Amino acid sequence: MRVDEEFELFGKVCIALEYIMGCKEFASLVPEVRTNLVYSKQEPQGTNDVLGIDGRITVIDGMPHAAGRPKFGASSHMARLIIELNKVDPSVRAGINFSNDPHLVNWLKEYCESNNWIFSVIDRSLEPEDVKEEECASMPWKISEAIRAAGGRVPKIFYETGAVGKEPVSVLVGEDPIQVADEACTIAQLYVQSTQGIGKIGKIDLDTFEGFLLNKLGKKNSSVIIPPLTGVDAAVIDIGNGKVLVIAEDPIFTVPKQSLEMFGWYTVHIGASDVAVMGVKPEYMTYTLLMPPHTSDKDFRTIVDSIHRAALELDIAIVGGHTGYYPGFAAPTIGGITVFAIADKNAYVTPGGAWPGDDIILTKGPAIETAGILSALYEEVLREKYPGALVEKAKSLSREMTVVKDALTAMKAGGVTAMHDATEGGVMGGLFEIANASNVGMEVDEPSFPYPEEVRIVCEELDIDPLSAIAEGSLLITAESAHSGTVINTLKSAGIDASIIGRITADTEKRILRRRSGEVVRLSIPQQDPFWPSFFKALEGNEGQTRI
Repeated sequence: MRVDEEFELFGKVCIALEYIMGCKEFASLVPEVRTNLVYSKQEPQGTNDVLGIDGRITVIDGMPHAAGRPKFGASSHMARLIIELNKVDPSVRAGINFSNDPHLVNWLKEYCESNNWIFSVIDRSLEPEDVKEEECASMPWKISEAIRAAGGRVPKIFYETGAVGKEPVSVLVGEDPIQVADEACTIAQLYVQSTQGIGKIGKIDLDTFEGFLLNKLGKKNSSVIIPPLTGVDAAVIDIGNGKVLVIAEDPIFTVPKQSLEMFGWYTVHIGASDVAVMGVKPEYMTYTLLMPPHTSDKDFRTIVDSIHRAALELDIAIVGGHTGYYPGFAAPTIGGITVFAIADKNAYVTPGGAWPGDDIILTKGPAIETAGILSALYEEVLREKYPGALVEKAKSLSREMTVVKDALTAMKAGGVTAMHDATEGGVMGGLFEIANASNVGMEVDEPSFPYPEEVRIVCEELDIDPLSAIAEGSLLITAESAHSGTVINTLKSAGIDASIIGRITADTEKRILRRRSGEVVRLSIPQQDPFWPSFFKALEGNEGQTRI
């Protein structure tokens, strides 16, 4: 064997082993017989042509741990398995085994379906007696049975049922041990998540933000005019000569049943919206793109191309960032997009600028993001009850998950005192945040809201309060009453529906909302955004979905 080939074999196995040993969730999938990770030479003839982990992978202090080093001939069972598969498909040279139980089997089936992977089963009860009796004859039969059960195709994941003295195990195979290890870790992380239920989702609560996080902001600097505050979307920094820097940051996640092109579009528009609501046109951006190691070059280029096109659309220059492949990610993720702009010192607004007597304006309606995302996830359910054209209109709301145009249009009309996009916690939470930041009261009337029919059907079908649900794309504006009519007319001329939904008052004890039912409730940040339970319920039937 060539020295460079040996370096490649050992190097890849060592890297793959680091992935496994760093994945605490994989510890829960290590079977009683322990795990082995193998990688073969090309056209392996025997177990000495296959690298395995000497002593296998066990669990110590809750973490996967290799008992020994990679070594040729260290594995018998997994080595013979890879040798047999390699005879059928020479590209298959790596594999890993892990535990098996009925719940995991069902989860793996759905996971493979969502990833277009071939899944199969080896029923040990069908093994012929003469095969059982012959030494080392079981492996050729098992591999042929796995391929037969998969319709003549080589499976990506398969499991074998238990037999007398034999523990049932699952196997994941592939071309490369790094790829296999990364896929195994992703499976472990998603499976453990599915069995433990959903923990905290979304932004931290108000008490934690104000009582803890705001006390951990590093060195105080007198040039910071607007620091991190509840409900304030961007910071403002005095840079001298009558100019300020307006800067905001957001993470962005991929969304189920939506394209990577949309992921790129969201990245730019959601980041840019947080600067635009300060009344300033976004000018520059940086972003960090973090991808699982198995991300294809096609997907990588699709994401970057779509970010580039969206930035061009908004006249934003991309001036830096970071892009790379890292374990621990189930799907491409924007670790952070930072958008910033330079403006005149008195040319911006904040959510803390509302004054008694101002009108409150809402664009588009409530729950824009909720309806846009969930209509795609629940499309089949909605189509059974509502016209297809209306469902398509709901799905198209995903392209409305931006307030850049809304905010800049309103600002040009004049008289705007505050703006805030209604993200997590919806319009209800957004209104409270403006009132809190401005130290004012509010009287709001839900029957005055613009309320698209496509939003209504999604929220009613899923029993979601539209006012409490995440609403990226819904912009809240406060404006001097003498200018509010002009603001609304200017928005409507730009194709953006808007209406006056309430009024700012001086009484900070009176922050109220009259519901359509006539009930009067106090404004507050919802304890749980109702979007998330419906979102994760939709994913239950698509476990293993990577675009989340």
